[in-house]
Amino acid sequence: MTTSRPSCLKLGAVLAALLVILSTAPQSSDTVLLRFDKQQPVVVPSAVTGPMVAIQELATAWLVEAPASLLPRLRTLRLSFEVLDATTEGKAYFLVFAPQAEQIEGLAAFGNVRLLEKGVGLFWSNTDEVREIVPADISLKRLSGPISARLSFLTPGRARAVERPLRAQAYAPFDPRIAEMVGQVSSARILDSVANLQSYQTRYASTSNCEASGTYIYDFFRQYGLQTDADYFTFSASNYTTSNIIATIPGQVSPDRVVIVCAHYDSYSNQAKTAAPGADDNASGTAAVMEIARILAGYQFDFTIKFIGFSAEEWGLYGSKHYAQAARQRGEDILGVINMDMIGYADRLPEDLDLIVNDRSDWLGNKYVASATMYAPLAILQAINASVTGSDHSPFWDQGYSALLGIEDIPLKNPYYHKPTDTVDTLNLDFATAVTRASLAAVAELAQPSSPVAPPTGIQARSQTVRSLFTSRKMVVLTWNPSPGNIAGYHVYRTLTSHTGYQRANAALVRQPYYVDRLLRTDVTYYYVVTAVDAQGRESNYSVEVR
Repeated sequence: MTTSRPSCLKLGAVLAALLVILSTAPQSSDTVLLRFDKQQPVVVPSAVTGPMVAIQELATAWLVEAPASLLPRLRTLRLSFEVLDATTEGKAYFLVFAPQAEQIEGLAAFGNVRLLEKGVGLFWSNTDEVREIVPADISLKRLSGPISARLSFLTPGRARAVERPLRAQAYAPFDPRIAEMVGQVSSARILDSVANLQSYQTRYASTSNCEASGTYIYDFFRQYGLQTDADYFTFSASNYTTSNIIATIPGQVSPDRVVIVCAHYDSYSNQAKTAAPGADDNASGTAAVMEIARILAGYQFDFTIKFIGFSAEEWGLYGSKHYAQAARQRGEDILGVINMDMIGYADRLPEDLDLIVNDRSDWLGNKYVASATMYAPLAILQAINASVTGSDHSPFWDQGYSALLGIEDIPLKNPYYHKPTDTVDTLNLDFATAVTRASLAAVAELAQPSSPVAPPTGIQARSQTVRSLFTSRKMVVLTWNPSPGNIAGYHVYRTLTSHTGYQRANAALVRQPYYVDRLLRTDVTYYYVVTAVDAQGRESNYSVEVR
């Protein structure tokens, strides 16, 4: 879709009017909550976007906090926006999700509601314990900005669900070690873990049953020798305490680079405090994480793998938000997040896995599909949809990380969702096992099973533009730390699309730990990885990617 832009004269008049308003508009400390369409009729000046704070990205819109004094400027520019709330101070906002608009609009009986997009609304009331007042068929995300996002008002929002061809060969050669790992996935063990989680009767965050189930997951990870931690946090106005359960396989080459596979272990129903077995939602995803951890604990990888069971997801994604925000603050280098939420119910056969990504994470979805195709064939429906934010991948999107959601259906079709009847006997174990195998393959390939030849570390890239009378070209200089051992040389690979489609840049083996890539286009971003080759001709895994 294209939009017309004003002529230079017309835009100049708009900017002149804006300068007058800038000098005369009254200043106010009040903030308003706005919904901005991503596609706008004019280019939005940075003087206008500067004071704004992004709270949430959706497929076709941004939710933004802005000073109330900015409203006259926005109206003068004739921008497409809506004031959702005229004052934000002291309020707890939630995204609410339901397939029918009537379900969202019905929340007006409990507080304030605004319909944002199909299936997505905004809700607030005089309490932030929203989970305990809204109907069970509504799922939640607690908003608390700012998020790590650039306000790209002229970027068309993409909300599409398209099946893609499955092309495993575009990513990495077949690795028999990953095939060996996938072959160890046990349907019986997945069933056993789901049944054990269900046996707590409820895992509703704020109950002792939920904490007991967290201890069960903690002990499971420890049983397989994994470094395991309980990441405690508080949530809601009542300051309930719960914990994320985190197990770690430290990386052997670049331990600072992290791959996360996760699921939420808390549950919910319309009888939440006594009967929320949550077999599909989300003992199924949690059991998959546990099974992947059991198998991968016996191997070593270049990058660190973290297995995380998040708590308080049903209250509004509190556990994953707590972790993702802290990860960004400490500068954690998260390569990708694979989140599994409801992977056990099949409304039809054969069932397919809905794989949801945002634009930043599209490469990760493609990588998952390619890994599944090579090691664990599974029907997958990929979609780029930034509005699917009701699960634990979403807080990682908010912090600028690549993450995906694997789920049986969007919108949900499980008739037992958030009911006491969500029990293990309603699940399709073959489907849950297939998803577990595919997810294991993707995690293992992302983290890179350790190879006999260590890949280079400390990769750095710097670029320089060389100009002549008629043209200009870019030169990229790459340097790295020498790999240990009897190394014959190195190969340098580049791509125009991060993490995918690498092509070798060097014609002959590079003998020293540096390389100069010349005659490149100045208007293109290039991504590089480096491998080491030993005296026997064995090539290492890829290094960390640099741009």
